[in-house]
Amino acid sequence: MLLQRLSEYIVANAPMSNLPELLSLHHSNPLGLHPIAIPIFLLALAVAMHVTTYRINHKDMGRLYPLLYTLVGLAVAATYYYCFSDDLPLFEDVDLHRKEVSVGWFCQRDIVGLGWSLTGELLLTYVVVVFLTALLQVVARLSDLLGMAEKQWLEWQHVNFVMLLGASIAGVLDVFAPITGVWVMIIYQMLMLLMIVTKTVLDIVRTHESGRCLTVALCYLIGIEAVTMLAIECIEGYIYIFIPVVFIFTTVSVHYKKKA
Repeated sequence: MLLQRLSEYIVANAPMSNLPELLSLHHSNPLGLHPIAIPIFLLALAVAMHVTTYRINHKDMGRLYPLLYTLVGLAVAATYYYCFSDDLPLFEDVDLHRKEVSVGWFCQRDIVGLGWSLTGELLLTYVVVVFLTALLQVVARLSDLLGMAEKQWLEWQHVNFVMLLGASIAGVLDVFAPITGVWVMIIYQMLMLLMIVTKTVLDIVRTHESGRCLTVALCYLIGIEAVTMLAIECIEGYIYIFIPVVFIFTTVSVHYKKKA
């Protein structure tokens, strides 16, 4: 009965376009920012995060971690502000016969044209790659400060893989079977949450630092959901560009820097 009601709700209300749409939580852009302003800001932050993580990993500049924390925090705040704004262009969902807020409007050909949509897709994919890498670098550092071994920190990458793989599968299904795509999104979100809770409990048992472990988990959860919303928009634009990101992150190595 519960599954039937959920399916009826999905059919009546929302595709998987983005988490804010699914949760019906939007704001009216109190800062009055132009819709393209925050994506440009996120791109600038991505470049800064890219340079910072490179210097930390390859130039042994551990003193840059406070800067990386700040950049990731700004990226998270900007992403949530943008994705939950209802002051964005609308697009017509032909399957549901309704207009919806389009978070990834700069990736949609029917709104901005082929050339700009491809450009926007490539830039957004770059932002997702850098954003996730920087988030992992922050979690690696916090894990190291808790005294964890590298193999224990790497357990967070399992959650990243579930997110990227689940988002890709849901995105593909959204083209052919939108309702199934939503169910896949709900399932992998629940799986991610379960994995984060399990990982946190294990870390508390290992370190006996419940407060700090919960802080790391909360930072990771808030960050990974921000990345997830942007990743979904990558898929909404052009699936064949985003899916290779899944395979990139199965081989990418985030450096685990020891305490100075």
